[in-house]
Amino acid sequence: MAAPRIPDKFYFKIGEVSRILNVKPYVLRFWETESQLSPAKNRSQHRVYRRQDVETLLTIKRLLYVERFTIEGARTRLKEIARARQQM
Repeated sequence: MAAPRIPDKFYFKIGEVSRILNVKPYVLRFWETESQLSPAKNRSQHRVYRRQDVETLLTIKRLLYVERFTIEGARTRLKEIARARQQM
């Protein structure tokens, strides 16, 4: 699975992220709750994802669909990745 190209911008609407990752918006919302990812909301209370959020969601998709992690396993792996980044 080739990594999709993320457009060069700061914020993305849920529909854009859905197209980038090729998953339905409800899947993104589920992944948010399972990974404690919390995108910001704009003035009209719509989700807006930062580039870093999109990269995290790409990692989640890779862990679930390519590496075949369970949701719990992916959550644990994300925490390990975050700890490793903090130590850099």
